[in-house]
Amino acid sequence: MAVIQLLIVLVSLVPTILLQASIASPETIAVTIEPSTSPQYCNRSAVCRDELETFPLTPFWSSTGLCPPEPRNESGLFLLSRDNLMNLEIVAALTNRAVRHVRIHWMLELLNVSLEDGHFEYNFTELDTFLDYLKHFGLHPAFELMGVPLGELGMATVLSERFWKDLMQQLAGHYLSRFGVEYIAEWRFETWNEPDLKNYNMLNFSVDGYLAYVNAIRLGLDAISAELTSKYADAKHRFDLYGPAGLFKAEEHHPFCWGIVKLCSADPTRCPIDTITFHRKGSGRWASEVVDGGRQLMAEISARFANIRWLKFANDEADPIASWSTGRPFQADVRYAAILFSIVAQHWDAMADTADPFGQQFRFLSHDNAFLSYHPYEFEQRTLLARFQMNETEPPHVQFVAKPVYSALGMLAMLGPRATRTRFREGNVSYIVSFDDRSPPSYFCLLASRSNDSHPVTVRRSQFNVTIPLHMFWNQSLGVDSSTSSAGARVSYLIEAIQDGLNDPFQVWQWQGRPAYPTTNQLAAMRAVQFPTVLNKGGIAETVQMGGNRNAVELSLSLRGPWIVSVRICSNAAKPGPVQRVRVRTVFNNDVLIFWAPPKLGNVRCIQKYEVWFKPSMPVVKGGECRWRPINTHQHTPFTFFQHVVNSGGCGTTARGGEADPGLNASDIDCSGVNGFYKVRAIDMFHQSATFSTVARYVTNNGAY
Repeated sequence: MAVIQLLIVLVSLVPTILLQASIASPETIAVTIEPSTSPQYCNRSAVCRDELETFPLTPFWSSTGLCPPEPRNESGLFLLSRDNLMNLEIVAALTNRAVRHVRIHWMLELLNVSLEDGHFEYNFTELDTFLDYLKHFGLHPAFELMGVPLGELGMATVLSERFWKDLMQQLAGHYLSRFGVEYIAEWRFETWNEPDLKNYNMLNFSVDGYLAYVNAIRLGLDAISAELTSKYADAKHRFDLYGPAGLFKAEEHHPFCWGIVKLCSADPTRCPIDTITFHRKGSGRWASEVVDGGRQLMAEISARFANIRWLKFANDEADPIASWSTGRPFQADVRYAAILFSIVAQHWDAMADTADPFGQQFRFLSHDNAFLSYHPYEFEQRTLLARFQMNETEPPHVQFVAKPVYSALGMLAMLGPRATRTRFREGNVSYIVSFDDRSPPSYFCLLASRSNDSHPVTVRRSQFNVTIPLHMFWNQSLGVDSSTSSAGARVSYLIEAIQDGLNDPFQVWQWQGRPAYPTTNQLAAMRAVQFPTVLNKGGIAETVQMGGNRNAVELSLSLRGPWIVSVRICSNAAKPGPVQRVRVRTVFNNDVLIFWAPPKLGNVRCIQKYEVWFKPSMPVVKGGECRWRPINTHQHTPFTFFQHVVNSGGCGTTARGGEADPGLNASDIDCSGVNGFYKVRAIDMFHQSATFSTVARYVTNNGAY
């Protein structure tokens, strides 16, 4: 009850936030966040007050997925390949755990099982190595119990309930021992992906055999849960099971998916599934096709099987269109970023509507976009990153460039833990207003987008005007006059945007002639526009003193559509703590990736950028020591990685215009590489510099995976 009262106080202090978006000729669109007047929304999950209604928001969209290519029995080679590991580490570098789960097919192919003296013996070595990397990157697997472990097991054994129960129990027990309960509790164990499709059902399950397989997995999880409960008497431990991860098309063609639903409906107490996972993609035209497809499926299931209305649902392949590898231009530019935002925003609007049965049963969605692209569709396949396979170098290596959709996920992660329902306006403009859960709030984030989904925007230029009152950041309930209560108080705000043609490395690549093997300078040009642009004056956050004549932040933004824009506001706050776990990975000669983890102290959402500093390890010719210098001042760095490339022809210069040591002449120092020392610090929105991280030393090739 105390928590609910606290949240009510918070929202009662939040004023109406006025937005006015005007699309260039011929129409003007006015947007106002108005008070809620519908009592149907006022219940335990909503906070209703005179001015604004907000709901608890968890990052239900923070999952991605991939499938190793054929041949299936070489899945381990692919998952542990340098290309895939680098791809996943860059994906994990999005701020504030923007991607938390990775859903991967065929992971059981990394396991080796033998039958000795009537007992199954497991070799986890290869699977351990891969899952160690995932944990190190800060990711959690959505672990599909899919594939046939290596070993000399007969088909009858592989199809037996005994085998799957034992495998599940041994698998969960092994990783609980290796990683601990806290980490494993965030895994998602899921049944076989799309079991009704012949290219996935390589065991030739019958319907009864498939249901027996699912029940065996449930029994294995329950056995481990019982062990944990007996070990930790003060708490109950139960692992959820997700499934059937199916398409749920016509029942005569998809009997496995519908068989699970029938099983749960016949006896809900014996239902092995906790969350029904399904796959509903669009046709590539509109984001609404994804949410509408899920809504229609859930309505059909609820109508036919009333006994399972208590189950939750999740769409773990909620993509705009099927077939990730088909090259489509809209997947290369800001259109894909905007359509992903629209898919999330439309689902959130349903989830925040307490009168919407679909929204109340919906749990999460996942984007199937962590694949590795290949030539000639480096940007145009459904991926987060463009991959360039540099096969003509010695040795061959790989280069990645972030696509706009990567930044879109990073911007979504900046939404606060309480948010309004999504507001939709003409011109396909939508936005979400969010706050932290303090009273009065110390954090505000507006995230807005304009798109035409997969189609080009006909009227490209938008004038987006925003007025945000500032008195939300001090406590009006104290009855103190605002002109004095705000004395000394201040807020700082940052505006970031991705826009068509401006934050568009695909367009740069096209201008370059679509090279299969871009030069260092060509890659630098693409990376110069791969992240959001800061729209504040001077390219840095602006600080506003509250009180006096300044009572609002008023913005007038000219944006090129499609676009996504974020406005973050933070009140006075302690500076962030030091960043964690700085590590340096080898990319190629004189080319490294620097990764780090966000600070554990302070509000990560109030970090403006990160500074990466470097000190070469080579000695100065005339004596002395190389100095520390920042190497990323030329590029906004909102996420937790940076690529440092040194041109062979210049001392202390990077491929993106790094700075030479200001205290030394070029002839005085040998800095012909990237060997040396690296440290990173966060800069918050008040321009306060955090303490530097622990220094990481790099010597050529010691950063290999």
